[in-house]
Amino acid sequence: MPLAALVSMLAALPLLNGLIRGGDWWIPAAVLVIAVAAVSALYRLSGRNSFPVPFLQLIVAALLFTPILTPGTGFLGVVPTPDTFHQMWALFQQGVHSINTSAPPVPSSNGLRMIIALTFLVFAMTADFLAVTARCPGMVGGLLLALVLVPLAVDSTGLAWAQAGICAAGFLVLLATDMWVRGREWGVRVPDGHDPAGRFTARAVQLGTVAAAAATAIALALSLPLLVPSLRTDAFYTMADGSQFGSSGNVTTTHPLVSLRRDLASSSDRTVLTYRSDAEDPEYLRTFVLDEFDGENWTMSPVYTGRDSNLDGPLPLPPGRDEEPDASVTTRVSLDSDAPRMEFLPLPYPARSVEVSGDWYVDSDTLMVFTTDTPPTGFNFVVESADNRPDARTLAEAGPPRSLSDNYLVLPGGIDDGVQELTDSVTANADTAYERAIALQDFFTGGDFTYDLSPPAIPGDADPLTYFLTEDRIGYCEQFAGAMAIMARQADIPARVAVGYTAGQQVGDGRWSVSVGDAHAWPELYFEGSGWVRFEPTPSSAQGQGSASAPDYTSGSEAAPESLPDPEPTARDTPEPTETAEDEPSASPEESESPEGGPTDAAGGSTTGSDGSDRMPWLPAVGALLAGLLLLAGPALARALVRWSRGAAQASGGVVGAHTAWRELRDTCLDLGVEWSLTESPRATAARLGALGRDGTVLPSEAHAAVWRLALAEETARYAPAPAEGGTAAAGGTADSAANGDRLAADLATARKGLTATATGGDRWRAILLPRSLAPWRRPRVAAEAVPAVS
Repeated sequence: MPLAALVSMLAALPLLNGLIRGGDWWIPAAVLVIAVAAVSALYRLSGRNSFPVPFLQLIVAALLFTPILTPGTGFLGVVPTPDTFHQMWALFQQGVHSINTSAPPVPSSNGLRMIIALTFLVFAMTADFLAVTARCPGMVGGLLLALVLVPLAVDSTGLAWAQAGICAAGFLVLLATDMWVRGREWGVRVPDGHDPAGRFTARAVQLGTVAAAAATAIALALSLPLLVPSLRTDAFYTMADGSQFGSSGNVTTTHPLVSLRRDLASSSDRTVLTYRSDAEDPEYLRTFVLDEFDGENWTMSPVYTGRDSNLDGPLPLPPGRDEEPDASVTTRVSLDSDAPRMEFLPLPYPARSVEVSGDWYVDSDTLMVFTTDTPPTGFNFVVESADNRPDARTLAEAGPPRSLSDNYLVLPGGIDDGVQELTDSVTANADTAYERAIALQDFFTGGDFTYDLSPPAIPGDADPLTYFLTEDRIGYCEQFAGAMAIMARQADIPARVAVGYTAGQQVGDGRWSVSVGDAHAWPELYFEGSGWVRFEPTPSSAQGQGSASAPDYTSGSEAAPESLPDPEPTARDTPEPTETAEDEPSASPEESESPEGGPTDAAGGSTTGSDGSDRMPWLPAVGALLAGLLLLAGPALARALVRWSRGAAQASGGVVGAHTAWRELRDTCLDLGVEWSLTESPRATAARLGALGRDGTVLPSEAHAAVWRLALAEETARYAPAPAEGGTAAAGGTADSAANGDRLAADLATARKGLTATATGGDRWRAILLPRSLAPWRRPRVAAEAVPAVS
C-alpha cells in the first residue's frame, strides 16, 4: 500500500507541468515523496505499531531537504540549522512572489521548487496515513482533486487530457491495490469447483463490466461540458479571475507586464484617464514597480496591508531623500468609466499625499498606492507630488548608494557573459554612475534600435536578452526598459523597472488625456541624495512611442566633465574597501556571489567562514559519513522504537499486557537467533527455553522463572473464562492492573537479560545492529493450505 500511495502522488506531478516553465521543478518533490514512501514501506514490513511512521518520515525528509533545497546551511551538510529555516523563509517568499506576479507558465525558481516539494511532501504523508494507516484510500481522491483544481483555477487553457489521465490512473492503481490487499487478508481462497473455461468466462465478464463503466465515465466527462456551459474547461479559471489570493495581508494582482502587452497589442486609442496638472510638462504616471529579475522576466515584490501602511496622511519619504521635498504639483485624475478597474493608482513620482475615497494602502519602498477591495470604475482622486527632476550636476556628484540595500544590484546566474561584455564596452569611458547611466541610455536611443510592437520571433536556440541586444535590436518599451535595468545593475547602478503611462496628450489648458496606447515601461535608477529617477531608453522618434520623452537631466549638458570636481570614489572605482566599521562587511563580487544569484546570501546562508575560507569541500564527506551512520543505526533505532511503543500496552496489564509481553519475548528470541515455533503452547515454549545453554550453561533460574510466569500469563489471557482476572492471577500479581503491568515488565526484563546472557557475543551484536524480528520473512508463520473442493 505505501508503494501504491507513492504511485498516486507521482502520477499527480504532471498536473502542474503546464503551469511551470523549466524541466527540473519536479525533482525535489519526487525525491521527497519517494523517500517518505520508502520509510513507510520499510517500517511497515515489521508489522509494528504505525505510530512512529510520520515522525520517521519527517526525520528523513529533513535530512534530504537540507542538501537538496538549502545546500550549505545544514550542520555537516544534512542536519537543519537556524540558517536552514532562515533561507527556507526567504525561498518561500521568493516562490510566493513568483506565483503572485507571474502569468502561467511561471519560470522555475528555487523558491517555487521548494513550495512544490513541501506541498507534495505534506500530501504524500497525508496520503500514506489515509491509505495505509486509516485504510481509507478513497479519501486520497480529495488530495488529488485539490491538485486538479490548481491548473483549472489559474490557467485559462485548463487541463490536458493526458495529465488528467495519468492522475486518474495513479488513483485507480491505489484503489486496485487496496482491494487486492483486502482480498489477501481474508486468507487462502477456496476453489469454486468450476472448470478453467468457466473461470475464464467469469473473468471476461468482470473485465467487460469494468471496461463498460470506464467508457461510460469517459463519455460523460467529454460530453457533459458541451451540454452544460457552466462546466466548460475554464470555469474554475473564470471564477478565480480577478480574485485576491494570498494570506497575512499579502496583495496580488495581474502581472503588470501581461497587462502592458495586452494594452499595447490592442492598438486602441480608447481613453484610460484624463487629468489636470499644475506642471507644464507633467511626469509619467507610475502604477507598478518591478524590482526583481528572475532570469526571464522582471517581477514585483509582494506588497502587504497593515496598520502602518494605511493611506491616512502624508506618504513616507521617498527612498534616498533625507528631507521633506516640496509638494509643488497638484494633479487631479479622473479615471474613465470604460477603463478596467485599477487596484493600483497611476501616480506621478514621488507622490506626497493622495485624496481618494475607500480603503487604500501605500508601500513605503516604492510609494505604490493600492487597495484590496474591488474599486469602482470612473472614480476621481487628487495627488500632490514633489519635483523629481534633479539637475545633471547633482546626479554626477552623487556618491555610492549607502542608504539602499544591495538587492537592487542582484542579478540571477545564467545571464549570458556577452551581456556583461557589452555593458563594459558601452560604459568603458564613463567615470561616474551618472555617466554610465547616460551612456546606457544613449546606447538604446542612438539609432541602432527599432521600436516595433510586433518584433520578429526569437530563434529557439537563442538567448532572448542577448539576441535583442546584439542581433535584431527590435522591440518595444518592455524590452528597452528591462534590458537597460539589467545593464545598469551590471554597471553597479541600482535599477528597477516602472510600469504605467506616459504623460499622454495635452487636450487643453492644463488638461491631459492618457489612452491605452500610452501604456509604457521605463527604468528607474537610484542616485544617493536624489533617490529614484526616471530614464528613457525607448526611442521617441516617429518609429518609436511618440509620447515617450527623455528627461532634461539625461542630456548631460548641464554638467560638463571638466567643470565637475573629482567625484567620490564608488564601489566600482575603489580598488580596496576602507577599514571602517561601516564598509568592512562589504565583500568582493567573487566572495559574495551565490550560485543562484542572491537568495542564499539574502537568507544568511553563506558557506564561507569569517576568514573567507571555503568549508564546502569537507562538508559533503562529513554529511555522507553522518548519513551512513544513521543508516547503520536505522535497524537498531527501529527496534528500540518498537520496544518503546509496547511499553504502554505492557503497563496496562491484563490481556493486552500479557499478549504484548509475550510478543516482545518472542522478538527477543528471534533477535538472538533462538528458535520460536507457533505450534508450541506457551508452557512448551517456556520449558524449551529453560533448557537453553551455550558452552555448558543453562538459562539462569531467575530468568527461567520469569519466562514461566510470562507463559502462564499468556496462556491465561488466551484461554481463561475471565482473562482479565485470570491473567493477573496467573502472573502472580494482584487484581490491580498497574501492579500487574509492573510485574509483567519486570519479568520481561529478567527474561531478556537471561536470554542475552546465554547468547554468544556475535549473536548479541547482531541482535542490536540487525535485529531479525524486523524482517517479516524471519517471523514464524503457519503455512496455509488450500481447502479441497467438495464435489
